[in-house]
Amino acid sequence: TEQAIKTLMSLLQPKEARGDPFPTIPGPAQYEQVCIVGAGPAGIHMAQSLKKIGFTNITIYEKTNRVGGKSYDIKYRGIEHPQGTIFAEANYFDNLIPLALEYGAGDYVKIPSYNVWRTNSAQDENSKLMLSQFILGRVAPLTNSTNPKANLGFLLKTAIHYVKLHKQMFGDYEGDLMLRPDEDVMFRIRGTFLEYLKRENMLALVPVFKLSNELQGYGHLDEVSALYGLIWNNPKFVITLALRALKQDNDPLSVYVLRDGFEKIWKNIVQKENLDIRFNTDIYSITRLQNRVALKIWKGSYLKPEHCDFMIWTPPMSDLLRTLTDTRHEEYNLFKGLKPEFLTASLVDMRNSVRNGPYSAFMYNLDRKVEGGVTGEASMMGFLTPDIGTPEGIAEYNGNQSQLLTISVLQLGKECQDEKTLNQILQDHYTKGFNATDLEILNTITWPYFPRWSPEETGQARHWQVFNMQGKQKVWYAGSSVSFESIRGVMEYNNLLLRKMNKINH
Repeated sequence: TEQAIKTLMSLLQPKEARGDPFPTIPGPAQYEQVCIVGAGPAGIHMAQSLKKIGFTNITIYEKTNRVGGKSYDIKYRGIEHPQGTIFAEANYFDNLIPLALEYGAGDYVKIPSYNVWRTNSAQDENSKLMLSQFILGRVAPLTNSTNPKANLGFLLKTAIHYVKLHKQMFGDYEGDLMLRPDEDVMFRIRGTFLEYLKRENMLALVPVFKLSNELQGYGHLDEVSALYGLIWNNPKFVITLALRALKQDNDPLSVYVLRDGFEKIWKNIVQKENLDIRFNTDIYSITRLQNRVALKIWKGSYLKPEHCDFMIWTPPMSDLLRTLTDTRHEEYNLFKGLKPEFLTASLVDMRNSVRNGPYSAFMYNLDRKVEGGVTGEASMMGFLTPDIGTPEGIAEYNGNQSQLLTISVLQLGKECQDEKTLNQILQDHYTKGFNATDLEILNTITWPYFPRWSPEETGQARHWQVFNMQGKQKVWYAGSSVSFESIRGVMEYNNLLLRKMNKINH
């Protein structure tokens, strides 16, 4: 174990990035009117970043009446409960955590590892598992051994191989999106994430990625492209997951929640920077003229024209295709293939449910891709319990079944189901399988989540094709559609756009 830790830590040493560098792109000039569509993390961070470098004429158009997008928290029983963004990991100390600290919202709390329910019933034998039992149990068929030490050694060896191979192919690159790989690397990472792991003899990591990828809504391993898996599960994150398996995850190589939630960061930025946000904006159309962008916005029953010199679009690109009057052939071909799935978050009260720690995954629903099935639950009250990281703390949490429990519950589906159906699935899950009583669903929201290209399309280098047309016709494409559905992903993509912006106007 000591040698494995030394090897893992040595892999944090940087190597030169590999691949074709990103090109310099046209961007806005400081004297221009910049309009940003979307007041989620991507839009607010972009506005804050532009203001820091001297831009003063920035307007944000937001279709709802709030900021933060999927960073959405509900204050209840004195605690901010997440209904969207929930976790930060080691990579977030390079982007989000410094920003949160700067704006007075960076109180991060280390949390214990997931635990797992193998089936949808607390009564089933061997259904309630600790993380190590689940992972090593799934590694055992690969080693033909029931020896936990041997299986842990095999898992760590595979994790080390994964990180070395990742660095061999991409090196260490700035931000979240690697430089454009050469043809040999693109061929090597072809297909789905599961196909890639199988080809490279890394199937021991499947149970780890079931939790880091599938549970987070980032696609089933046998469906999502290997590229997306490699973007999210980068070396620092995989090293963190390995150290957590060894119970050696010390700051910053661990997983965290924010005590006051993620939404507070974006609210504080808007307030401190006095950002100009037009809430409840319904954009009817966008037309790109020779030197500006023309918007038509619904004002009651009539359309009001507005103009800006440069537009930054952060919502899903499918919405852009519906709004543009002059969609270019290249844009349509690149963006038409982006397809989301649907992540539903509910805030739920219950009593007497059988518990398995403050963060649990339900593997039956993940493995079988149950449409709308409950895939995970998280208790902020549990996370914020001072001794929750100890066996005694977990035992006390699990034993307090009669006390009112408030949790955030996640459900996943390929289609958008109605709230009544989803709520019934949730209620049946807990009352029939986990003995819950007095169950009350306080809030439910369904997000179109992680718009993604197919493995075939990512194999055609869609991410880098999009970047090559950034700034043309006075538009930047930003947000999760062109990067990754995570705060770290959209922030680092903003940073990439700003780094590669032609500075001739500054």
